[in-house]
Amino acid sequence: MSTFDGFIREFPDIQVDYFRNTQATASRRPLAGFLSHVHSDHLVGLDTLRSPFVYCSVATRAFVLGLEKYPCRINFAKGILEARKLTYKDLQHLLKPLPLETPTTIELSPGNSIRVTLFDANHCPGSTMFLFEDEHKAALYTGDTRLEPWFVNSLARHPCLVEYTAGMRTIDTVYLDTTFVERDVHFQTKAEGLRDLMQAVSRYPPDAIFYLRAWTFGYEDVWVALAKALRSKVHVDAYKMGLYRSLVTGGEAGRHQRVPGGSHYHLDPVAPGLVGFMCANSTHDGCLSTAEDGEHERVRIHSCEKGLGYCPAVTNAAKPIVWIRPVVCRLPHGRGEVPEVGAGGGGEDLNKEVELEVYGQDEASRLCEL
Repeated sequence: MSTFDGFIREFPDIQVDYFRNTQATASRRPLAGFLSHVHSDHLVGLDTLRSPFVYCSVATRAFVLGLEKYPCRINFAKGILEARKLTYKDLQHLLKPLPLETPTTIELSPGNSIRVTLFDANHCPGSTMFLFEDEHKAALYTGDTRLEPWFVNSLARHPCLVEYTAGMRTIDTVYLDTTFVERDVHFQTKAEGLRDLMQAVSRYPPDAIFYLRAWTFGYEDVWVALAKALRSKVHVDAYKMGLYRSLVTGGEAGRHQRVPGGSHYHLDPVAPGLVGFMCANSTHDGCLSTAEDGEHERVRIHSCEKGLGYCPAVTNAAKPIVWIRPVVCRLPHGRGEVPEVGAGGGGEDLNKEVELEVYGQDEASRLCEL
């Protein structure tokens, strides 16, 4: 979970992933904001922001503009139509999307510019790292990232970073998220986690029903892997489906509509596998489903939001449900697991709150000892 105050010391005119007023902003407001991804601990203060522009990836912008607070979603599901409210709808003209891997010069004020390059952060859809540069300084802000060996190697080979890896320039500061950094904790790779999960679910009978207890962004690879291995769609609630459909744009499609054909674009590589795509005149479904028209009985994987009431396939299941509980990593020597508690976008992001309270160091240490 981020405890970063938002300021890049090398570039004091900008603020990243923290948008509340502070003592530093009382005397001088930042001239530009940057948002690395949509997890709630990086959205602090964004709902009250009135200026300046906030730059992010195109997928992050789509997600942010579709977010709703938990009470609004629950009341709307109960038939209170007036309860529906997009939390960040007023930011439509403040959120400015930037392309990935494209150095972009932004004029902060007359004669005062900064160059920024966005890189995929290997975290959740739309998540990015920011490389900030001018002619004399450079700083890399990682946000939340999973620094697996293959990912670090890909960054080292990237043409926008080659002048640094070749020793021609130096990055002055790397702003690195260290939420789970401990000397004796080994983080499994995503591939290792998916392999263990596939081996575990394969031991169950072919009619077993699985419930993945994940209501946040970042588990898309798990959905795709489970759907393919079990030959089943993944049931999600309409709100979550709407968010992922917002990653497809073009034609006259709305936030909850499938693009019927013609020119359309996927704002993130995960979108086609989740919500489907068009090829010529053929519609190809994604792995996600709202389980409409009696489809509940045919869906073996569920990740629908619990607060809206479990779907009939879960509540009326004739056999016990297999509950899949995500963890951050497994501790060495059989010392247990680090639970997912919300840091970096845990189980509450799509659940009850838009802004999570920041844990103190003592609380974080106790959680890591569980």
